[in-house]
Amino acid sequence: MNNLSEKILKAYSINKDIKILVNYIKPSFLFKTNILTPIHLGRSIAKDPSKDGTITQDDLKWLYDNCIGDDDFNENISYTNRRVGFLTGTYWAYKNYDKLGNPEYFGSFGYRRLLDYDCLRNLEQYDLILPKKKDFKFESLKSQFISHHNQKLYDMAIKVFAKVHNNELSELKKYFEGTKGYFDELYIIKKDLFFIFCNWIFPLLFEYLKEPQIILNNNDYRDIGFIMERICGYYFDKLTKSDKIKYLETNVIITQKLTVNKDKINRELLAKLRKNTSL
Repeated sequence: MNNLSEKILKAYSINKDIKILVNYIKPSFLFKTNILTPIHLGRSIAKDPSKDGTITQDDLKWLYDNCIGDDDFNENISYTNRRVGFLTGTYWAYKNYDKLGNPEYFGSFGYRRLLDYDCLRNLEQYDLILPKKKDFKFESLKSQFISHHNQKLYDMAIKVFAKVHNNELSELKKYFEGTKGYFDELYIIKKDLFFIFCNWIFPLLFEYLKEPQIILNNNDYRDIGFIMERICGYYFDKLTKSDKIKYLETNVIITQKLTVNKDKINRELLAKLRKNTSL
C-alpha cells in the first residue's frame, strides 16, 4: 500500500451523497469505498471465451469478486463495450440509479484515471466537476482526432451526429475547430444533469452502433469509444458555457503504477478509514 492509494481511498470514503463508478476491464488496484463503486465493463463478453478470449479465468474471478457487472439487467449494452468503452457502465447507472442509492451526485472514473480527491471538499458548491482541459496549442481538436485515428472516423462522427442532433452540428464543429477540450470521460455531476446528459447521449450512441465498425491501427476496435470521448467533451464544454451551471476543473490522478490491491490489504485499510473518515 503506498501513500497515494491510501490518500485516494481515504478521501473517497467521506460522508457525501455521491456515488462514482470506477470502470474496470481487467484486474488492477481496487478502488472501492462507500463512494467508489467498481464496475466490470463488457462482462457479457469477457465471461464467454468464444466471444472475447482476452482474459484469464483468474482475472475474471477477481472482477466477479470485486466489481458489479454492466450486464445484470435486461436492457444492458455490455456486449458493445469493446466498441463503446465507458458508456456501457454509464448506461448501467442510467437504468439502475436506485441500486446506487439514488445519490445527489454521480461520477464516472477509470481504474487508471481519477479526478483529484480535493474536488470533494466543496462538492455542494458545484453542479459539475471536470478534469482540466487538454490544450493542443497549435493543433485543433479536429486535426488531433484525424491524426490519431483517421479521416473516415471523423466523417462518421459528424454524419451520425447530424442525424440525431443536427441543431447542434455547427456548435460541435466549432468545438472541434478549437485547440482545447475535455477528454477521458471523467466527471462528477448532479443527478438531474446526469439524466439530462443520458437522455441526450444514448440516442446518439445507438445511432452510432448502426454504423459498420471501423477497425483502427493495431486492430483497435474502439471506434465509437474514441468518437464518444470527443462528443462527451463537447457536451460538457457546452454545459460550462451556461450561466446556470457552476463547475470546477481539477487535476487528474494517474494510477497505472499502483499494484493490484489484494483483499487483505483492502480490508486492513478500510478498517483504518472507519476510525478517521474526514479529509
